[in-house]
Amino acid sequence: MLVYYLLLIGSLAIGIPLCRLKHGKKIYCGLAGVALFLVAALRSGVGYDYNLYGNLFYQYQSESELFLSIHKEEKGFVIPVKYLAYATDDYQIMFVVIAAIITAAVMLYIYFYTEKAYLGVFCFLAFGVFFNSMCFMRQMIAASILLFAMQYIKKKQFYRFAVLVLFASVFHVSALVMLVFYFLLRIKMNWISLGVYSGILVLYFIFSEKALEFITKYVYTGYQLGSNAEITGGITPIYMIFFGIFFVLAFAVRKRLCEKDSFNNVLINCMFFDVFFEAMGAKHAVISRFAILFIIPAITVLVPQVITVYMELCKEKFGKNKKKLMASKAAVLAAFAVFCTGMYTFMIVNNYNGVYPYQTIFSERGTEDAEQ
Repeated sequence: MLVYYLLLIGSLAIGIPLCRLKHGKKIYCGLAGVALFLVAALRSGVGYDYNLYGNLFYQYQSESELFLSIHKEEKGFVIPVKYLAYATDDYQIMFVVIAAIITAAVMLYIYFYTEKAYLGVFCFLAFGVFFNSMCFMRQMIAASILLFAMQYIKKKQFYRFAVLVLFASVFHVSALVMLVFYFLLRIKMNWISLGVYSGILVLYFIFSEKALEFITKYVYTGYQLGSNAEITGGITPIYMIFFGIFFVLAFAVRKRLCEKDSFNNVLINCMFFDVFFEAMGAKHAVISRFAILFIIPAITVLVPQVITVYMELCKEKFGKNKKKLMASKAAVLAAFAVFCTGMYTFMIVNNYNGVYPYQTIFSERGTEDAEQ
């Protein structure tokens, strides 16, 4: 648990003073990236999918290229892992490479698009996205690629957006849904769109079983009703509530956010669809995985801007009274810090995505040596 709190505290304790220096943002993103990479790359048995991926490594190593060509996993993952397996028998190298790809993409995105990089990193941790990267690895690689497709929504360049979506889909086919969301993310988020989406959510809860029975006859046949726990049951709604609170905060100041940058409407939509799919996951857990495709830009770019807007509102309301201004700003920051730390702690204590307890490859091997 200690390593996770060191990351969270360090993201602010090091980031706040460092980012005030010339070139400090670049140095900070580099340092934060190294820290996140090392924690993810050197873990052992951490993440529900860790052993699954380890078994896949050995499976790919033993199987022929011809058999792998018809394998169900996406070829963007299968082929590189097969070549890694030629070079080494140690599957840990696979986790090192995956950690490098995801961390580099996220930190570059934060560097280029988040004004206060330390808040971007803090939110990446506090909202559990870093924990996702240690579990749903193929989908997180796809989501990391999609980060850089977002700029083409702003530029209204669908074909370039589509190229990156197709590239992301070779790592996880779920990325293909973003071809539809290219248009949905551009719709103005207001009470009307919110009402329409809420109506769709109600219909989902009424007819989801029938829809899944139809869909899984043709695709994702392994996810037929009753086939596994992720289809039969749902996840706790607490994560939907966590993300929902920040969507409400963003929605309340959406006009101001969009005045700053019209692209913030896309980010508000991303936050909403994160909540939307988490809500769907309350009935069928597997549906919540679509939220991963939207969460990184919503958390790392939008949330810091939302905090900034509320700080600006404090200044506008109490600007003439320094004591009230300082007190109101302190209250906003304290509420944000306490809530995020509480959310982070809840995830760790409840072993979110199998990330607790944390163990490194060195501690595991040390235990094995002691037993021998």
